[in-house]
Amino acid sequence: MGLQGTLYVVATPIGNLGDITFRAIEVLKEADIVVAESTARAMKLFSHYGIKKTIVTVSSYNEERRSANLVKGLKAGKNVALITSAGTPCISDPGSVLVSRCIEAGIDVCPVPGPSAVASLVSVSGLFADRFLFYGFLPLKKGKRKKALQELSEFPYPVVLYESPRRIEETLGFILDILGDRRIVVVKEMTKLYERAYRGSVREVIDLIAADEKLGEYALIVAGKEKARPAPDFR
Repeated sequence: MGLQGTLYVVATPIGNLGDITFRAIEVLKEADIVVAESTARAMKLFSHYGIKKTIVTVSSYNEERRSANLVKGLKAGKNVALITSAGTPCISDPGSVLVSRCIEAGIDVCPVPGPSAVASLVSVSGLFADRFLFYGFLPLKKGKRKKALQELSEFPYPVVLYESPRRIEETLGFILDILGDRRIVVVKEMTKLYERAYRGSVREVIDLIAADEKLGEYALIVAGKEKARPAPDFR
């Protein structure tokens, strides 16, 4: 039996095509198959760096079926690179099923680190986030979104969320109502031409975003619940 291939989990740019490692380009050029969330986004990156590869698309609807076929290819010696539309795969994006199936089949899974919206946001937040919770996208339905925020309201460390331009103002309103007027940092269009960071209290950021154009995806980091200060002892 020949040698098995390796699944490479490759981080790609969030927006700025220059934010990719030399190793990531090398792995993508040498892989037999590239698995991507979006053919269009992958082709834009590949065209920029002169990469010509067979692309297999995966989504939440077909990942289980596609993963079975990809595992067969890996067992036959094919090397596969997994990318997402932006950033690091398997974080609020497809890929986890394929990684799990490869691990179950005894196939090597190798990270090729690079851009991550989570790490980028935390690094520029100014919040003390040596500990934080990454939640990602809140549920679409309002009731479930509010319930999720209620569950997060007692968490003592910063929470990272993603949101769409259609729901950003509504979600910030829910955050104000449920979590209170905490410190928050919201970044839109991270690493792209119209990148902008909004900083302040939740109420202040709501006003800033209401007056601005809604573009792209938003990444948010909300301060954790502050510990209650003990009452002064006047005895």
